[in-house]
Amino acid sequence: MTPGWRTLVWLLLVASCFLPKFARPNISSSNQGIPSTPRVDLKPCPQQPLPNTDGIALCGTYKVFENRAKKSGRTIALNIVVVPALRTTHAADPVFWLEGGPGVPSATLGVGYARNGAFLSGLRNERDLVFVDQRGTGKSNGLYCDLGDDPTNLRVYYGKLFPLDLVRACREKLQKMADLRLYTTAIAMDDLDEVRDALGYSKINLVGGSYGTIAAQVYIRRHPQSVRSAFLVGAATPAIKQPLLFPRAAQAALNLLFVDCAADQACSEAFPDFKKEFYAVLSRFADGPLEVNMTNPATKKPEQIRLERENYIERIRLMLFTTTNARFVPLVVHKSYEGDFLPFEEIARVNNPGSIVARGMYMSVTCSEGVPFISSGEMASAGQGSFVGETRVRAHIDACKEWPRADVPRSFIDPVKSDLPVMMFSGQADGSASPEYGAEEVKYLPNGKQILVRYYGHQIDSPCEWQIMRDFIARGSVQGVDTSCAEQIRRPPFSLEIPAQYSLSLGDQPKAASPRSPSL
Repeated sequence: MTPGWRTLVWLLLVASCFLPKFARPNISSSNQGIPSTPRVDLKPCPQQPLPNTDGIALCGTYKVFENRAKKSGRTIALNIVVVPALRTTHAADPVFWLEGGPGVPSATLGVGYARNGAFLSGLRNERDLVFVDQRGTGKSNGLYCDLGDDPTNLRVYYGKLFPLDLVRACREKLQKMADLRLYTTAIAMDDLDEVRDALGYSKINLVGGSYGTIAAQVYIRRHPQSVRSAFLVGAATPAIKQPLLFPRAAQAALNLLFVDCAADQACSEAFPDFKKEFYAVLSRFADGPLEVNMTNPATKKPEQIRLERENYIERIRLMLFTTTNARFVPLVVHKSYEGDFLPFEEIARVNNPGSIVARGMYMSVTCSEGVPFISSGEMASAGQGSFVGETRVRAHIDACKEWPRADVPRSFIDPVKSDLPVMMFSGQADGSASPEYGAEEVKYLPNGKQILVRYYGHQIDSPCEWQIMRDFIARGSVQGVDTSCAEQIRRPPFSLEIPAQYSLSLGDQPKAASPRSPSL
């Protein structure tokens, strides 16, 4: 969820496709019979070849009413990309990828996971891969605005979270193009089922990451007859009441990081006082923001800015999402302790959820499905004992007071009960969605299973994870799936210096060193 699984090192993937020099294949061919004729006009994508991908990708749109209940008025052309299975004779049930955020577009960005050697590529021999930009994201009436997401505007980027003037400006801008109450998860999953039917598929397999795991569960609850199986990575549930989950998850990930750094020879020798220095840095904010020196990414000139405590904490929290990014935290904290905030800035600039999240859609979802169900007692309990505290949650709640709220019933946060096969892949080092959510949900899934990985976070970069996913979807069952490789997953080496590709001297856009993780 945002700022996220992914938050993270974000790999900004191009969305699309191969030049139209190939004939359109029958995306529905199967040794089990050909499904009904698709009602979506799919054509070879007109531009931007997808690197290292066999075959062609097909692009199209499908219109739905923004107001599904009234079935009249404004329409949304949902952006669709289908990457056909490589084998002419293949399974009839495709894989639908559900992105994180909320607010990351599946077709515009997630299609990069179909590249050879990427997360979903191993599924392509037997199944079509389908990517649909959820309403309010990407090319499906994307609800984009700036909530302080420009790293060249140092004063705002490192200032207060959810500046209310920017929230109001975002609302006023987007209300001209959308009814912001109509971009919730349940409505979007009804869109998705309509797309499934229009493409001619009877049943589908869902693969979701971060917020996409919540979307998948909502889809299962609303359209169980359309689902064959679901593989959920960095699993959260509708009960998370985003952003309530953040303080406890971040503290748990930080506690593990303290332990693992102390047990690692290189990390413990370089940063023997990591824990002490972390809390010492936080204590320096006792009298207000810190005056720190940073480098403007646009001008490459130094600037002195006021760094807010809540912002420093939020950026560290985002680094803790994945083990890929958490490896920088001891170094970033140590340099901050010494008064050097440039390493903090360099990693914070890479971990910028606002660079890919449709902030309007993010607000519509969280302000309707999470914030309304948070009690003051829950907020105090979640923040107690966590370095994040209540500030992040309070800032989000205050922002939601400026946002139109959909009428989402309280039953939305109830557990999803289903007999369908569901596998959850959860990391104990996940600084976004604690594994406890998956552990609680699987109680209501008699054919479900949670895989808990000690040294893994809110991410999708493990070949072991990919193999387990392929085996599970091939079987359509959790039974007999070999998950033993998960016990061999370890943290990447701790970083003792900032990699050159993150340096502010290399240009305005940092290169991501590893696949991004779905945001939550």
